Amino acid sequence: MKFIKPKNINNLYETLDNLDQQYLLAGGTDINVQIKNGTIRNPNIVYINHLTELNGIEEKNDLILIGSTTSFSEIINSRIIKKHLPLIHSSLQNFASPLLQTSATIGGNIANASPTADVIPILLVLDAKLMLGSKDNTREVFLKDFFTGYKKTVMKSNELITKIIISKNAESKYQTFYSKVGSRNSLTIAKVAVSSMKRVEHEKITDIKIAVGSLNEYPRRLYKVEEYIIGKSITDIDYEKVEEFLNMEITPISDLRSDKEYRYHVCVNLIRTFLNE
Repeated sequence: MKFIKPKNINNLYETLDNLDQQYLLAGGTDINVQIKNGTIRNPNIVYINHLTELNGIEEKNDLILIGSTTSFSEIINSRIIKKHLPLIHSSLQNFASPLLQTSATIGGNIANASPTADVIPILLVLDAKLMLGSKDNTREVFLKDFFTGYKKTVMKSNELITKIIISKNAESKYQTFYSKVGSRNSLTIAKVAVSSMKRVEHEKITDIKIAVGSLNEYPRRLYKVEEYIIGKSITDIDYEKVEEFLNMEITPISDLRSDKEYRYHVCVNLIRTFLNE
């Protein structure tokens, strides 16, 4: 194992440019497990948690920028997040233990590209973007376009997530919803996670955003379900149609934590619950 601690952000970019394979270490809540169980062997570990450019939460014009090494504890306790993005604040209350909240980072949760990542469905309905940085370029990618498969992303080997970008008004005039179903209310990996936002005007749903986790190879928006629901009143919604479109968009599996039938029915019930709130 080789451990590297860049002096500054430019040194980090140089390091990433010159290594063939590396793993970025901030909170270490996931990578340490992978090293211990042998999933990662003889890695080049690049430590980034000391780089101030990657940490913190700030308002910039109509945007909120969250640094990739910002911990979940910092996000939960942020005045900015509480004021402008209460969905994030309330949804992350049961994210892991207080100890893990203090060490786990939002960038790591995203970059790990796990199907069960708690924060990703929330950020998907908020239309979040990711800022990706490298030695020669900085680019922005919508989170919905970031994942390409199981544990795969569009990020290049010399890039890293530097910031998460969310509109300050992302929740304005929306009703929000988040539910994570696991063996316990917290400290557990989600069997199913559903995050949603809807806007209702004159008893009709004029806009809706639904994202799910633990139901595909990576968390995703349910665009077909959304398209069917938009423009309808609650009484107009045919739930057989909702399930028809849902079947086109999710591919739940059976594993040690749950079976696919259970995951499917929980997802249906959570969507129905939110629509009828």
